[in-house]
Amino acid sequence: MAKLVLRDCSIVVNSVDFSDHVSSVEITLVKDEIETTNFSGQGRERVAGLKDDSIVVSFQQDFAAGEVDATLYPLWNNETEFTVVVKPTAAAVSATNPSYTATCILLEYQPLSGDVGDLSETEVTFPTQRTGVTRATA
Repeated sequence: MAKLVLRDCSIVVNSVDFSDHVSSVEITLVKDEIETTNFSGQGRERVAGLKDDSIVVSFQQDFAAGEVDATLYPLWNNETEFTVVVKPTAAAVSATNPSYTATCILLEYQPLSGDVGDLSETEVTFPTQRTGVTRATA
């Protein structure tokens, strides 16, 4: 079985490819835990509730036109919903390179962060809306 070393992930936010400005990405798939325990059992019972997925991206900040801040600030400021698409590699979507897509909203944005001499990075959490993250293989 092949192992994957992340070298060329594809990260697209609001149709802008940020693959060359991202140092880490994390997709978290979560469903609320709804307890349904009753008197007929010997232990707790649960069912899955609503999705609460998120995508966390560490961007290497760039204030040039069409880059990180020029894309993210308006999304935060205008409270606009947008699409985020993440793939393990930049290759075409396939069974071995699935795409993870979500409609998101940006509720918190830290445009500038870092110490003297550091690379300015900003970690952004994209909470998903309604359907959460969907996975495609074709």
